[in-house]
Amino acid sequence: MDGGPRAFDAARSQAAVRAARARIPEVRQRPCVVRLVDASGRPRAGVRVEAVQVRHAFPFGDMVWPLDAMAREGRWDSPRARAWRQRFAEMFNAATHLCYWTERPRHDASKTEERQGEVRVENFAQTVEWSLAHGMRAKGHPLFWSIPKAVPDWVQRYDHATAWKFAEVRVRSLVARFRGRIPVWDAVNEPMWEAAFKNLASRQWPHLETLDNLVEYIAPILRWGREEDPAAQFLLNDYGMETDYPNPLTGNDGSTVTAASQRKRYLALVRALQDAGVAPDGVGLQSHTGWIDHAWQGELYDEMSSAGVPVHITEFWADTKELQASGRYPAEEIEAMQADYIAGYLTCAFAHPSVEAFSFWGFMGTGIAWNDAGNSGHDLKPVWNRVYALIHDEWRTRESLVTDADGVVRFRGFLGEYELRFPDRTPASRARRFTHTREQTGAWEFVVG
Repeated sequence: MDGGPRAFDAARSQAAVRAARARIPEVRQRPCVVRLVDASGRPRAGVRVEAVQVRHAFPFGDMVWPLDAMAREGRWDSPRARAWRQRFAEMFNAATHLCYWTERPRHDASKTEERQGEVRVENFAQTVEWSLAHGMRAKGHPLFWSIPKAVPDWVQRYDHATAWKFAEVRVRSLVARFRGRIPVWDAVNEPMWEAAFKNLASRQWPHLETLDNLVEYIAPILRWGREEDPAAQFLLNDYGMETDYPNPLTGNDGSTVTAASQRKRYLALVRALQDAGVAPDGVGLQSHTGWIDHAWQGELYDEMSSAGVPVHITEFWADTKELQASGRYPAEEIEAMQADYIAGYLTCAFAHPSVEAFSFWGFMGTGIAWNDAGNSGHDLKPVWNRVYALIHDEWRTRESLVTDADGVVRFRGFLGEYELRFPDRTPASRARRFTHTREQTGAWEFVVG
């Protein structure tokens, strides 16, 4: 790279988005072959079929904090909650569910053990079961966050060895309880900026912990999780990798903290965990820190993928506070600019081969203007329509085809679940379902009467 993030440049960013859009078919589509035969195994030629993608393999998601709050407040069946769930399911195929040990004092967040012995995961479980019922991929956030506000007071009263045992019980219990239902966890949250658990009392943000201390507490968490659910993925999740803070930051060790220095430490941590035999299944990038140049975005993913594990965009948002404060633009223009930026950011992420998942952090508030009455009334903002058009139109395969003499149709499509439909045949010719994957090498074969 040539020195890191650059100032946002509209023309350069637009060119990067155009290039990304052109790459998407190569990165996200694969050839697919379907063969139709009769009951005797003879090819069915001349049959008109429609190959319709009904679900993406790539996870597009958002966090469910508002729904979690409505569940805790007894408003799960309120008009607002029903409308919220309907809109979420229309847009996304993945959801990030909140399971903080505690989270205070700023946030009315899901607290799973604020008081000793009172394990409360009812609302967490309720939102997880809802997302699974709608075919979404559920992710748990987070298993462990080494920051004073996220560790209950009662835990911090104990000596380190005892407190660490409570942490182990928490991690193992959560993963075991949701084994097979939550396939992805943010295992450790924001380690690049926080003290190791044993040094929590001396935490001074930004706290640049040594690699040895980071590995010492992160490696067991990854092991505990995998022992309880070997099939699940366990990620690291962090922020501040894209742009520098407006004012220079000095770490607890006296060093200057920049986005570049944090990326270097993040990659070094992944490699140290690999050397310890407990590599994470991915690195999460939160993308909270302002609007970045889309050309730089691709370079960022290139750098972060150099550790050899997938990149997950975990908590993306793009607020408009600076644009509003400038007083230079009317509200409608700001909304249009925000829609352009978010659509471009999502496009560049989807176009990069190392990016494995994309999750917003609060899109249900960014893309929807909910009325103040708390009922179901709302308006969709421009960014909602732009993102919906990308996920459900531009990046969704729908092909009308006719089988050849061998009963075969071929197409190149996005990975995911498909229905093969027969528009000219009787209702008895039900649609056939199949999953288009990278691993599929032969033809899908279906008997059609």
